[in-house]
Amino acid sequence: MNEKKKTILLRVLIIAAMLAVAGACVYMYLRFGKSAIELVKDTDRFRSWINGFGVWGVIVFVAIRILQTVVKFIPTEPIEIAAGLVWGWLGGCLLCLLGNVIGSIVILAMTRRIGVRILRLFRLENKLQSMRFLQDRERRNRLVFIFYLVPGTPKDTMTYFAGLTDVNRIEFLILSSIARIPAIVSSTICGAYLGANNFKVAATVFIVTALLSIPGAILYKKISARYVQKHPEQS
Repeated sequence: MNEKKKTILLRVLIIAAMLAVAGACVYMYLRFGKSAIELVKDTDRFRSWINGFGVWGVIVFVAIRILQTVVKFIPTEPIEIAAGLVWGWLGGCLLCLLGNVIGSIVILAMTRRIGVRILRLFRLENKLQSMRFLQDRERRNRLVFIFYLVPGTPKDTMTYFAGLTDVNRIEFLILSSIARIPAIVSSTICGAYLGANNFKVAATVFIVTALLSIPGAILYKKISARYVQKHPEQS
């Protein structure tokens, strides 16, 4: 088999594998997603379920957080609220961050090991590396921090993208983790007050966070659209 046919075959196999993985994720969501979301949203039920694991409850929760970071199996906010309910705002925040960091490490490892090879196979690596903002370390780090700080942005999707670049992993993990803290703290505080039956404060924190997410999402879309307009050749 000549090199051209081999490349075409590899591309077909990779596309088929990606479709299979996507199909499996959709199946898992349809099969287990609804029940998982209902469990997390029912705070009392979730607390009883976690406590049922005893000392292993922390490990189970972190594993759930890792899974949620890698495959977005269930929404982020209910997990953070549940963490605040079970372990208080500080403990819940630390456990959520731990799950995020481990999940991000998994994403970076997968994309560095597999994703870059796929880009090379489809001849997209040079196009990615030619993006100007990736060449400026300070500007790139600033954008990463803002992206993870602003509520409403697809943060875990950004982690997959970062793994395809030459960004320093430790630097990226530190910046993204620090930037995540305000959003996680707001959710875990909400959960902590729910656990204390202080529904007014919990509702206030939830509403304020939700309101902040709206302009955050709008800002993210405007920044993305403006960048595409200025650099159409890199879109």
